Amino acid sequence: MAAKDDSATELNKNICMFIVTKYFNPFKINGTETSLNKYAEACDLSSSTISKIGSQEGYNIPLSTIYAITQFQKIDLDTFFKEFLIQFPNHKADISKD
Repeated sequence: MAAKDDSATELNKNICMFIVTKYFNPFKINGTETSLNKYAEACDLSSSTISKIGSQEGYNIPLSTIYAITQFQKIDLDTFFKEFLIQFPNHKADISKD
């Protein structure tokens, strides 16, 4: 069971890293740099959630949080995950295994 836990932890860390590099560095609203607090408010998330996403330890990010960010960024989840898998191809599922 530990291997599954490690895999999920790595996935969560990589999703957070992807979000940070793609959307949080720097925080922008309508193309203008802004603060973490203003960005969080615009996404309808708490600033502590945004901070957790950027933490080195990683964050068990809920899909609802990813959805809030993608809605604010005006991209769909399909695009988000396609771009994520381009950057982190090791997370593609091997459908040939049971």
